[in-house]
Amino acid sequence: MMQQYMKELEQEPFEAEEFVERLAWRTIAETKHEGSDDEDFNPTLLHESFVQAIKDLTLLQERQQKKCEKLENAVREDEALFFQEVYNLFEQNQQAMLTFQELDGKINTVATKVLHLGDQLDSVNGPRSRVVEAHRLLGHLSEFLSTGPLVSSVFTDPYRIDEAADVIQKLYLISQDFPQKFDNVKRKIERKYCDIEKLLIEEFVRAMEKGDKKRMKEIAVVLSQFKGYSQCVDAYIDYSQVNCLSGKDMFAHLLSLCEYNYEIIQKVFSNPDQVMAKFVLNLYQLKIAEYIEQKLNSKLGTYGYLQTLFELYSKTNQLSNDLGIFNMGNDKNFLIKLTTNIFNKHISDYITMELKCLKERCSANLQKYYESKGHQKKQIQSGGFQDLRRDLQAVIGTRANINIAQIENYGGETFLSEELAIVILQDTKHAFERCQLLSKPNERAANATQILDRLINSLLIEHVDYAVELGLQAIPVVEGTKNPPVVYFFTIVYQANNITHLVEKQFMDLVVPLVELSQSIMCVVIKKTTWQASKSLEGGICRLVPCYFTLFIYKTASPYTATTREKRRPTNFPCNKF
Repeated sequence: MMQQYMKELEQEPFEAEEFVERLAWRTIAETKHEGSDDEDFNPTLLHESFVQAIKDLTLLQERQQKKCEKLENAVREDEALFFQEVYNLFEQNQQAMLTFQELDGKINTVATKVLHLGDQLDSVNGPRSRVVEAHRLLGHLSEFLSTGPLVSSVFTDPYRIDEAADVIQKLYLISQDFPQKFDNVKRKIERKYCDIEKLLIEEFVRAMEKGDKKRMKEIAVVLSQFKGYSQCVDAYIDYSQVNCLSGKDMFAHLLSLCEYNYEIIQKVFSNPDQVMAKFVLNLYQLKIAEYIEQKLNSKLGTYGYLQTLFELYSKTNQLSNDLGIFNMGNDKNFLIKLTTNIFNKHISDYITMELKCLKERCSANLQKYYESKGHQKKQIQSGGFQDLRRDLQAVIGTRANINIAQIENYGGETFLSEELAIVILQDTKHAFERCQLLSKPNERAANATQILDRLINSLLIEHVDYAVELGLQAIPVVEGTKNPPVVYFFTIVYQANNITHLVEKQFMDLVVPLVELSQSIMCVVIKKTTWQASKSLEGGICRLVPCYFTLFIYKTASPYTATTREKRRPTNFPCNKF
């Protein structure tokens, strides 16, 4: 029974009321007989069961209380033991700190004495080592003073070339102060100096071919004290840039070549900034300049020459921007100067070639278009006398009710082409892009203005204005009341408006950024040109009004039936489209 109580008491959460209820139901269930009804209830037995349960629980409480006291005593003993251990550790730590401070003081004292002893040894060893070095150099100098070849293994053993280089470099510096009577010895030292320098450069090249960067660095350090150090750098540059112009994308290859060699230069040479600058200088002045000359000297034609020049200049500028991440000295404009020196002679007369090319292409496109229409472009008379003549013809024709003016409508052809305008605008777009890149900063606005003037003259004047004038001449002076006017001038208005919008869009997108200082002036020019075209179109529309007004009066004044209305309705009248 005690185990049953323990299970129920250890349940979570524990409810006392539920515990009593379960005990009562258990007692009632045990006292019931089979077949008895619910009213057979024995309260005395239930009371005895509760009393026995209280006794059991009291006994259980006493047992648990003893266990708790035992565990508490064990915990107190462990606590005292651990406290003593922590105290002992703390005492040991304090002792260790004192020992450490004592040792640190002794170490500082010893270090001071060692430094003092080192200074004393150095003061003694310095002169001694210099004397030893001087004795060694005097021994080698005696060989040069004697007649006959050098027999010292330092100069005859190829594996001791680094030691020989150190000796000969010092002897060479000493020989510069020799009096005149030792000229023979001086020349002998100089010859050996040049021989060892040459051998070092050859050794550097062999190490470079093997990819031995460690040996390259050792030789570069030795050669840095020689006059021929620049020859070592030149040898490295020449070897690294062999066949660098091969490949389809030459500029991408040059970038990867510089990135690869920059890492090697940083590891090998003691002055990597100067070496990298010389590497890039040789690359621009010899390799890239040769490549550009080869490309531009081929037979390209004016347009091909400009396109190739633009492409090469763009790629060279991009390469310069990419190479800007490398440290090549303090001159921030170093790469810009190299690019300018290469292209300076090619862009000196750029705008002359650009205008010539643009004029030729625009003229060719216009001529090709008019030939496709079977039209021979002709001089159009316009101005005050032409307008006076037309007004007189209108007055006479109206009074006499005849059309005395010879009108040619060219079969409804407007002689305006948006496709042709797009071709011309595409050429000028490329011209503006080349102008932005190839023009000098102080000439960019003036060059852009000349290109815009060529665009206005070729597209708006020679094409749009010409078509508008032809359309104006094709407008009938007066029409009879029975025949509707055959007019295509509205189509001209529509096409001219579209072309003008294309020109204005290119003006805002490409021209305005190039001519910021004279932006207001350019806006006046373009507005004046479009205003002249708009005025001509407005004049043409005003001339059409009397023709349609006359027809309107005739149609509204003449009585006719529904049958005759369909017969008389002209098929080419513009309103029929709606």
